[in-house]
Parts: sequence; structure tokens; C-alpha cells
Amino acid sequence: MLNYLKKIFWFPISTKKDIEKYQTIIRDLEWDSFKKYIYKGDSFLDLGCGAGYYLMKAEDEFECNVYGVDPSPGEHGVGRFSNIANNQIIQGYAEKIAFDNEKFDVVLCSHVLEHVNDENTSLREINRVLKKDGILIIGMPTATMSIIAIISHYVFTTHINVLFFLQNLFNKNFIDRFIHIFIPASHSKPNHKYVYYDLKKYRVKSWRNIVNSQFEIIEELYPCLYPYPDYLQFFKPHKFKKYSSSIFFICRKK
Repeated sequence: MLNYLKKIFWFPISTKKDIEKYQTIIRDLEWDSFKKYIYKGDSFLDLGCGAGYYLMKAEDEFECNVYGVDPSPGEHGVGRFSNIANNQIIQGYAEKIAFDNEKFDVVLCSHVLEHVNDENTSLREINRVLKKDGILIIGMPTATMSIIAIISHYVFTTHINVLFFLQNLFNKNFIDRFIHIFIPASHSKPNHKYVYYDLKKYRVKSWRNIVNSQFEIIEELYPCLYPYPDYLQFFKPHKFKKYSSSIFFICRKK
């Protein structure tokens, strides 16, 4: 009986295997939306590459000369649960990219800018390592994704958050943990606390202004609307014209 109740309690939370499966579906849909800008033999940098999934796709599909940079290689992204390794991934940060000027035909920066400490410095560094006629493919979550996060929080994790709060009732950060029962954390944590920041910052207009400050945007892509991979999938990914959980800008140097 106890085991049955435990299964019901944890039922909305995805297993590691399911997270890997759902993330792969999402990343493949995003990849398919922008891969037309990648050409055979390109020098390709994935900034914030995680376990190197996009590096493998660029290498396999386009025979690119691939490199990756990530603060914690292999600890996040597709492949983190299957020990995918790539010896061309180096540890580093977007604010200081350890490559020469104008080295890359393509720089991919997917779901990274919302986590960096300094957006402008990161974009300047990308500009520096991108060739004069190179392409920047940069993607971020949208406010739509933040709305999905709020819904997921209330539907799937409220009971779990209450339990964790009670289990650690007299530990530090009492107020923050109590607030998080009702208000989801920001996707940009630890730099920001609550999802309200995301609802404003992740608007497409806001991202457009930031990217456009240093690059010329030549196309905007809305890959698909998708749920969080960490929870029970209450809808399948769908492609809409203007509604997407992520936005990708295709850019050139100004």
C-alpha cells in the first residue's frame, strides 16, 4: 500500500529516461528549424553545449569542424544521462570564449543567454569569434515557456513542495522556501529568484532588443510549443506561427 501511494505521489515527475527522451524530441525540433543555416565543412561552435548533442549532429549531418564550450560539460542537456562525451568540448564561459578572433562560420548559442552573468559581454565575445560573414544562431526561452512553467508548478509539484517545506521546516531560507510553494523559481536562478522575472524578461521583444544591440537579425524562428520535459507531458509539442516555448534569432554581424 505504501509503495502504491509513493508511486501516485511521484507520478507527475519524469524519470531520467523520460527526461532524456523528451529533451531529445525538443532539441531535434529546434535543430530542424535552424539547420538550413549550417553548411558542409563549417567551423562550428556550440556555446553552452552541455553534453555535446548539437556538436554530434553538426558533425554527422554536415561534417562540421566542431567545438564546444560549457561551464560544466556533460552535466546538462541531451546526453547527460548516457555519458555522451566529446573531446572537443572545453570548460569555459560565454563572457570569455577561449578562441581566436573570427574563427567560426557558425556560432550556436541555445538556451544560454538567460543564464549568463553579463549578456552584453557574452554577445561581444560571440561577435569577436564569429567570422565577418558568419552566422549566429541564438535561442532563448519565451514568456510562453514561463506560463507553462507556472501551470506545471501548480499542477505537478505543489504537493511535493509542501512536503519538502515541512521536512525542512526549521532549516535556513524559511521564507524563500515557503514562497516557492506558491511561486515557481526563475529559470534564470540563481541570478533571479522568481518566475515573475521570466514573464517580463523572456518576452520576444525584450530578447530582440538585446540581440539587435550587437547583431543584425535576419530571421526569427519559432520552433514549437512544448511542455517541460521534467514533468508528465500534458500536451505534445506543436508548431505554431508565433507561439513557441523558445525563440531563435538568425543573425549576422552589423
